[in-house]
Amino acid sequence: MAHSQKLDTVPHVTEELRELNNVFPDACVAVHLKSITPEGFSVASDFWREALTCKHLTPRLGELVLLALHASITSLDSHAIPRHVNRAISAGATSSDIMDVLLSIVGVSNHALYAAVPILMDELKAFGKDEPFPEETASIKKIKDEFIRKRGFWSEQRDVLAQCMPGYFSALSALSVEPWNSGSLSPRERELIYIAIDSSVTHMYAAGLRLHIRRALEAGASRDEILEVFQLVAVTGLEGYILGAQTLYENSSSKSDVPSRTK
Repeated sequence: MAHSQKLDTVPHVTEELRELNNVFPDACVAVHLKSITPEGFSVASDFWREALTCKHLTPRLGELVLLALHASITSLDSHAIPRHVNRAISAGATSSDIMDVLLSIVGVSNHALYAAVPILMDELKAFGKDEPFPEETASIKKIKDEFIRKRGFWSEQRDVLAQCMPGYFSALSALSVEPWNSGSLSPRERELIYIAIDSSVTHMYAAGLRLHIRRALEAGASRDEILEVFQLVAVTGLEGYILGAQTLYENSSSKSDVPSRTK
């Protein structure tokens, strides 16, 4: 794909993405941090650089993975979203790539219903109010068949939603399939995005993770690409450090005395 080679001609962009210094909106924050805890900043920088030094994922795809992680409702970060939109664009991502990612991750909230609806059914049964739901309609079957054709899988939990909440199920299925109809990411790239979401510390959805690893491998992803996705998932642990350091600098009474960063 053309995307995978786009950044090879601009190595300086690749290097800039790997430096923690460049994450901060104010260039002086890194200098301030070095003056307070040089060892701490050094190990944080090394951790960021190692996680971002991907030999198998392109910088473009790495930044799209990070965007997905920060834009997911399970770890929504209003500071990191614009950062990684901009970084992804600098790494060669298109507006269509960005929107593909943002639409693809909306369905993560639906995972909660896979546990919530069965619990409701159990409690209704215990209360003597487990009335049967209507049989599957032709329109629901058509939606199910289209989902399987596009996504390549199905689950019993979706059957339950189709029975209990047919209107919601129809809208959810349309949302889930749309990126596969008109999105700009390849199936392999989109499955790697799903792997990132389902392996994140704020979500860790094992059933989905196993499914999307299998689907990614079928789409041509390698073991090393998936391991690099896991690295990017783990590097989000630095977000508290990044945001806290920025605030510390902004509140510092001596910030006007902090020298500008030199490259």
